[in-house]
Amino acid sequence: MNQVIHFAQPYWILAGLTFCLGIIFLLRRWEQQRQAEMERFAAAHLLARLTRNVSPRRRLLKKGLWLLALFCCFLALARPQYGFKLVEVKRKGIDILFALDTSKSMLTEDIRPNRLERAKLAIIDFVGHLDGDRVGLLPFAGSAFLMCPLTIDYSAFEESLTTVNTATIPRGGTDLAKAIVAAESSLTGNANHKILILLTDGENLEGDALAAATKAARNGMTIFTVGVGTTTGELVPLSASGPGQFVKDESGKFITSRLDEKSLTAIAEAAGGMYVPLGKNGEGLEHIYQQKLSLIPKKEVAEKQHKEPLERFSWPLGAAILLLMVEFIISGRKSARSLQLPFIKTVGRRGMTRKIVALIGLITLAGVNPASASKGEKAFADGDFLAASKFYIEALKKNPDDPRLHYNAGTAAYKNNLFDDAITSFQQALKSEDLGLQEQTYYNLGNALFKKGEEILSKEPQQAAKLWEQALDAYEGSLKLHPQGRDCKENHELVTRRLEELKKQQQDKQNQDKQQQDKQQQDKQQQDKKDQEQQEKQSEQQKDKSQAGDQQGQEDKQGQPEKQDDQGRQQGKDSAAQNESSPPEKKSGEQAGDSKEQPADKSAGKEQPPEPTEAAQAAEDSSDKPQQKNGAAADQAAAQGQDKERHQSGKMTSDEARQLLNRLKDEEGRLNFVPQPENGEAGKEGTWKDW
Repeated sequence: MNQVIHFAQPYWILAGLTFCLGIIFLLRRWEQQRQAEMERFAAAHLLARLTRNVSPRRRLLKKGLWLLALFCCFLALARPQYGFKLVEVKRKGIDILFALDTSKSMLTEDIRPNRLERAKLAIIDFVGHLDGDRVGLLPFAGSAFLMCPLTIDYSAFEESLTTVNTATIPRGGTDLAKAIVAAESSLTGNANHKILILLTDGENLEGDALAAATKAARNGMTIFTVGVGTTTGELVPLSASGPGQFVKDESGKFITSRLDEKSLTAIAEAAGGMYVPLGKNGEGLEHIYQQKLSLIPKKEVAEKQHKEPLERFSWPLGAAILLLMVEFIISGRKSARSLQLPFIKTVGRRGMTRKIVALIGLITLAGVNPASASKGEKAFADGDFLAASKFYIEALKKNPDDPRLHYNAGTAAYKNNLFDDAITSFQQALKSEDLGLQEQTYYNLGNALFKKGEEILSKEPQQAAKLWEQALDAYEGSLKLHPQGRDCKENHELVTRRLEELKKQQQDKQNQDKQQQDKQQQDKQQQDKKDQEQQEKQSEQQKDKSQAGDQQGQEDKQGQPEKQDDQGRQQGKDSAAQNESSPPEKKSGEQAGDSKEQPADKSAGKEQPPEPTEAAQAAEDSSDKPQQKNGAAADQAAAQGQDKERHQSGKMTSDEARQLLNRLKDEEGRLNFVPQPENGEAGKEGTWKDW
């Protein structure tokens, strides 16, 4: 393969030609003015004698050599390159393959401008935040192919992405299974992590995507699905340039394309990933990176076959130096021999001696080996940031106060994703008095603070916000030293936007937490109020129950003496009637039959039975004594049982009733709650009430 010289910055060649032509024009004008002044200074016949030792040819040659050397300097600035070398670049990152759906349904305009364009813009924004991660592109529809292999050349990736449209895949339809199989074959080798990000509307028309995802997960690939579109859907246009025309099915009905979140969620779960909707501004991809990809530990991977062009700026620069040396040696005067003047010969020898000495000095300087880059700078240029970091750490042990060593050590640590070490080194480098170094240090310090904030964003969002505020201060310091810094301005705007979003999220979260706490407090207050009301209700019920028990007890206590008194009086009457009506005990030992009670008013005026004799009464008492003794024991046991039951139920026992009756008796032993006739007027009407 033939190699040709090409220039990395060719516009310097045009600038050099323009500048040299301008110099030639100015030199001619200056020479004309000089000649006119000489003619005014001396007459024409004397001017030739005054300038006879000047050689116009040599002066013209010197000017030509000087202009040619100047043009060679512009050629060096154009950075001529010839040939290349293979460099083994070591990097830290992960491999991310984007599988983009290019079927006709991606032209649906339920998100603006349409699903396909929105997905492409989101991918470009996502790749813009990556650093060292390889990315690839795999468009698919009814089939799939790898359009951009995994690379760290993000500009080449974006060029491939911008050319993708619905005509990229000739075969129509949507086959997610083929896209997963093609991605699995592309993510081969010893990659540290195999990540597939599937951007589609989820309408799988062919193949078994779930089975393909399960198989890919067993082979170490993780799939993240991003839903493009809305669940309500919209009509599918025939083409992106034909408004008002939509796709119809075989029956002539318009086809509505809807986002199938259920199938995309199943695919992501089967492959160990997660599903997110793309969103109107592509925030779904950002969510995947912050929640998942940024937490993946990055390993050092060597990317071979990386071509690096060889810089050949030393060729025109060396030619410029040589031309200037020749121009310096050549004299603008004629030789002394041609002038035949003895004093000129001496002067010429002295002038030639000085030029020879100067030439020897230049040759000596040129022979000295140019200052070669240190091992750390060479390792950094080759991409071996770990070796560069070790070199600068060792160098700082010998010279710990060198701000440039601190700056280089911080840059190497930043490339190794050691942001804490980078921040410390950059802060030490700010002690330099070199304003240019300070401006670069402030800029890199801001980048390190921002990356450190991103690293801890998911775990410590408040600390991340503080780091981003410090990053903004660092960017402002860099802009004060170099207000035209474009990269610094862009980073300042980016960090400001991200910080505002983070603060808004924290504020929303605080509001939600506050609302939740208020709701819990209200629920607790309501529950406490209910419990208090229930307790008050229970206490009132217990109080009512207690009052009812007390009232019942009082009624029992009041009714028990009356009942006992009535029973006593009735028993007295029965006993008296029995004594009056019962005949004397027969001698044969047979007991008398049941006696009948006779009221006092009915038995008045009738003959009373004879009183029993003392002997008969004694015999009767002696014959009934054992029977009464046994009956008394049984009655006593029954009475004790009844007293126990009445005591447990809160009622008055027989002893308590007897004591109450005794208290109600007067001095003569009569119960005083029964009204007695007064003044012998028992026969008069209304003397006492009927109780």
